[in-house]
Amino acid sequence: MNSPRFLGVLQILRLTALLLGVVILLWISFEDRSESVVLLLAGAICAWWAVRLLVGRPSGRNIVLIRHIIVWILAGLAIAPLAILLMAFKSGIHGHGTPDFTIQQIQSVLLRTPFLAVGGLLLGVGSALWYLAR
Repeated sequence: MNSPRFLGVLQILRLTALLLGVVILLWISFEDRSESVVLLLAGAICAWWAVRLLVGRPSGRNIVLIRHIIVWILAGLAIAPLAILLMAFKSGIHGHGTPDFTIQQIQSVLLRTPFLAVGGLLLGVGSALWYLAR
């Protein structure tokens, strides 16, 4: 049986997913060529995915630590490919003669992958410690 707290978190996650979808649809319609907005959207999607995977999975202390670290590292590693996918999708939807994002912007997103993975590692350790301290 699911606890009321778990069901409340799931409702918040559903509303957050809906809000993310609306924000992405609005972003696609604007002529925005900044890779920082794309990285922010990709980061929000990956963070949502990580929280969704971690919610409601009780287990031992060591398993919680390992699970949080692995999930958040994978979320950090997924930001750059997801951002490039969003860039390609937006360029394809708009159908300009020139793409919305340049090769240099795509390369700068790819070069941030190690930093995003380290950020995911730090978030994983922090969230695991917070979970275990509760």
